[in-house]
Amino acid sequence: MTQKEQQEFTACLQEALAWMQSVQEQLKGNDNTQGPRDALEARLRETEKIHHSEDTGRMKVDQVLMAAEKLLQSEDEELKNSTNGKLKELKSQWEDTTTYIVHCHSRIEWVWLHWSEYLKAYEEFEVWLTKQQRSLDKNVELQLGPKEKLWQLDQHRVMVSDVDSQVALLERLLDEAAALHGRTQDPSVDKQAQQRMQEDYNNIRDRARERLMLLQKISDEHQTFQSRVQKFESWLVSKTRELTELMQLKETPENKLKALKTLDESVASEETTLQQIENMADAVRANTSPAGAVAVQEEAEELRLGWQRLRQGLCEAEEGLRCSLDSHSQYLTRCRRLGDEIGRIRELLQDLDQELEETQESKRSSEINEEQMEGQWRKYSGVWNTLAGKESQVELLKAQLKELFRFSEDSRHLSDDVLAVVKEHHSVKCRASRLCSESELELRSILQDPLLNYSQWANSVSQVMEASNNVSDFSDSATLLRRIEGLLLNSAELQERLGLLQVKGDLLDSVFGPERSDTLRVNLNTAVRNRELLHHQLLERKNRLQNLISRTKDFDKEYQLTLAKLSAFRERLQAADVLQPDILAKKSQLDQMLVLQKELEDGKAQLMVLETLISSSQGSRTQYEKLCVDWTELLRRDIVSGHESFDYEFRNMEEWMLRQKPESFQSVEGRHTEAERLLGEFTEKELQLQQIEAQSENVLRRTSKDGQVHILKDMERLKERWNNLQTHHVFFGSKGSIEIDWSQFEAWLSRENEVLMKIIGTNKRAFTAEEVQTRRGALQALRSRLPEGEQMFQLLLDQTLSTKSEDETLEDLRYRWMLYKSKLREAETYLLFFSSFCSQKPWLLWRICRLAFLLWLLFLALLLLAFLLPLMDDGNSCSLSNNFARSFSVMLRYDGPPPT
Repeated sequence: MTQKEQQEFTACLQEALAWMQSVQEQLKGNDNTQGPRDALEARLRETEKIHHSEDTGRMKVDQVLMAAEKLLQSEDEELKNSTNGKLKELKSQWEDTTTYIVHCHSRIEWVWLHWSEYLKAYEEFEVWLTKQQRSLDKNVELQLGPKEKLWQLDQHRVMVSDVDSQVALLERLLDEAAALHGRTQDPSVDKQAQQRMQEDYNNIRDRARERLMLLQKISDEHQTFQSRVQKFESWLVSKTRELTELMQLKETPENKLKALKTLDESVASEETTLQQIENMADAVRANTSPAGAVAVQEEAEELRLGWQRLRQGLCEAEEGLRCSLDSHSQYLTRCRRLGDEIGRIRELLQDLDQELEETQESKRSSEINEEQMEGQWRKYSGVWNTLAGKESQVELLKAQLKELFRFSEDSRHLSDDVLAVVKEHHSVKCRASRLCSESELELRSILQDPLLNYSQWANSVSQVMEASNNVSDFSDSATLLRRIEGLLLNSAELQERLGLLQVKGDLLDSVFGPERSDTLRVNLNTAVRNRELLHHQLLERKNRLQNLISRTKDFDKEYQLTLAKLSAFRERLQAADVLQPDILAKKSQLDQMLVLQKELEDGKAQLMVLETLISSSQGSRTQYEKLCVDWTELLRRDIVSGHESFDYEFRNMEEWMLRQKPESFQSVEGRHTEAERLLGEFTEKELQLQQIEAQSENVLRRTSKDGQVHILKDMERLKERWNNLQTHHVFFGSKGSIEIDWSQFEAWLSRENEVLMKIIGTNKRAFTAEEVQTRRGALQALRSRLPEGEQMFQLLLDQTLSTKSEDETLEDLRYRWMLYKSKLREAETYLLFFSSFCSQKPWLLWRICRLAFLLWLLFLALLLLAFLLPLMDDGNSCSLSNNFARSFSVMLRYDGPPPT
């Protein structure tokens, strides 16, 4: 037993020592902080795995200690000593291994964390560098004025301060990079990388300081410009004040001229300063926004204008002083000359005013004709033209008076005379202009009267012409004839006045002017030509109206006679035009209509007579056309043709259906022949049936209610025969073909089942005796068609057996066919029961109801049993449920695929 324990202890000891040796070798391979960060991170992960595997080593050591306990309990001292020695060596080696694990992992982890923190700080520094680089790459934003430039300067000072404050961060990054390089020797943190970092920062710092100096220069330059502008403006104000004070001094003109010369020289010497300011403005505008540059330019231009205004004021003051030195003799000569001119013009104005007064008095004294009006207008025009010619002399008087005002002597007596002459000239001229305008307006009105009268006359002629085209009766024609005769008289007067106006060409030029007179001449010549043309048209229209009046009397008489006959025909036609029940009655009605139509056709001769009497009058034409329309409408009556066509088509279709013999389909020999014949005719007959249905609707609208009942019954009988024949066409026709389509039998079965459900009905009310008989007749029709369905279904079964294939659809049809037969039998039983019930006396009702109630309870119990059967036996539940589903009520109401 001791040997086994020693072997177990030795195996555990060797396993523990082997694990520690393996771990130490792995640690030696990873105990290195040099190299790139990815390799360092990989070594960190390896040491982390080793650190996590420390529990495994501890477990192995514990196993050695447990194995050693049994040996240490042995009485063999040598074995105990040997075991204790091995355990001591194991513990020593385990402590070295665990210490090595912790130190190696911690050293690598510290370097990795240190590197991570450095990269984070370095990335933030790079982001800051990029941001500053982008800000400095942008061009200097131009500002509006000195205040905005100072704000921009302050902002950039803050930026430069921020750049300077980053020195501490840069130094820490450089120290960290140097420390990392000493431990890792990685190229990303070597001397070159540190130098690039330092150069990038220095570049940002230098550019920021250069930008600051540039902004400082721009701001100082603008402020200097502003101060020099304000200083020059103040100088201009002071020099202007000196000029004003100089002119207000009570000194001789000679002394004032000397002072003005000195002041002008002082002002002229400052032009150099102004040029310097303008040059500075050009430099300032180059570093200013567009709006600010415009303001700087305006300030410089305003200084130049102020300086020029000051020089102009000095020149004007000097010129005024020199003018005051003119001689007194010039003043007296000009006064004498001005007085003579005033006397001559005043005398002329008095003569012209007297002429106007005399001409106006002659107009008031008596009535004047056109020639006198023309003479007065010429006098007024002559006075006004004379006054207009003297306008320049009056203006010369005012100019001479203005020149006298330059002298220092008092000229009020001459100014009063000149003002009186000007007022008098203006008064006489206004009076002459007013009289001339009034006379000219009267003369223009007289000259334009013939053209205005022609325009009104021409409009009246146009109205008469249009009215004559629409004349409708005798009274209208007579009225128009009188109007035309009056217009012909006006035409002769108008011809004379237009001829007189044509010879007054000079007067037209004088009154209206060259351009207006030319237009008037053109209008005058046009009016003369058009008057002649309209005059001839009036004469022609007069002759036509005279003829129309004579013919209208005959037309009215014939029109009234024809209209009376047409009304009588319409009354007879309405009396004969009533709905008839059948075709025989319609033929009798048609004979009456033909007699009326013959009479109408004979009356066309009267329309021909009216047409010959129609003149150009639009009213007569309208009456004739309306009469023709009414006549034609009476001729378009058709009563029998539609009914005859319907009756013929109906009989042909019915005879064709009767000729079809479904019994021939029962023999194999007749199948192919009958199938081919039906397939060739059935599509054509189907279209013919649709046409008959459309014709029946038209005939029903033209038939009385008694006749409509028979037509509807005939159509129902025809449709029923068609449905029966269609069934044979679908199925027995397919007997002659190679394959049989089961969907056709399914359509027939669905149609028959639908008819059956309509017969039974879904309401719960009791049927009357008449309804029971009607429904029993319908069920007998279904029973008569049941053998045909049996033969169709058997044909489908034969087809399936011959092909040795039976599909699910045929099984479904098999079930539905059996279900339909069961429904039909139960419906017959139900109606038979109800028929016998209706024949009994009412006192049986109570007994039958009691029996029905008991049967109903029994039915509910069976229905409950049907739902409980599947729980008893899953294998037989479907068949039992299906058998029970064929009960009376369920079978009558069930419609769908078989239950599964």
